[in-house]
Amino acid sequence: MRRRASLLLGLLVGLTAAPGVAGAHEALSLDDEFVKGVFSPSFVAPAAGTYELPPIRRVADFVLRDSTGRALSTREVTAGKVTVVSFIYTSCPERLGCPLASLALQDLQGRLRGEGLSRAVALLSISFDPERDTPAQLAKYARVYGADPALWRFMTAPSSRVLEDVLESYGQDRAPVYDRRGRFTGRYSHVLKVFLVDEAGFVRNIYSAGFLVPDLVINDIKTVLADPASR
Repeated sequence: MRRRASLLLGLLVGLTAAPGVAGAHEALSLDDEFVKGVFSPSFVAPAAGTYELPPIRRVADFVLRDSTGRALSTREVTAGKVTVVSFIYTSCPERLGCPLASLALQDLQGRLRGEGLSRAVALLSISFDPERDTPAQLAKYARVYGADPALWRFMTAPSSRVLEDVLESYGQDRAPVYDRRGRFTGRYSHVLKVFLVDEAGFVRNIYSAGFLVPDLVINDIKTVLADPASR
């Protein structure tokens, strides 16, 4: 894990140069702030199918732009699949924020292939920062994490208004952080949440940092796939 995190750190340095307010990232030290790695759980995940994951809320369909610049509805990406959805922004400096979520989805990508689930599951990362996270920027970020576009998609909203609608639908918070002079720092304050969404568009689980572990997510995916109510 340390070796992989070091490699990602080197590649991520180039991503932090996104345009924004002058001096927005001057205080950041990537060596101190970036990737820590996915948590090793102190619990054993319950066996798939031995528990239930009742629907929490239904999320709406939105037309966003993918990393190629194409306008695409989220339903086209997730139709007929269980989807793991994360919210990230590419210049996020918080080691227990976006980098952790992206490392977790990177692990899941490999696990899904190994479990033979890659055709039944989609991974989707949506940017918090539509102004700076252009399709080209997301494509670069996707390459850093070795994302397979057939399995893991990155999307950005065409406007802040659309993004706010997406966040409201999922129940995801996000607030820009300003300095003492009222200038945008380039950072967003948000609680790390990763959403498990069934084939019908219902959120079935929400993972915070301490529960974002591949064993648990994989077993939850299998549980949802086996549930007739999710279709």
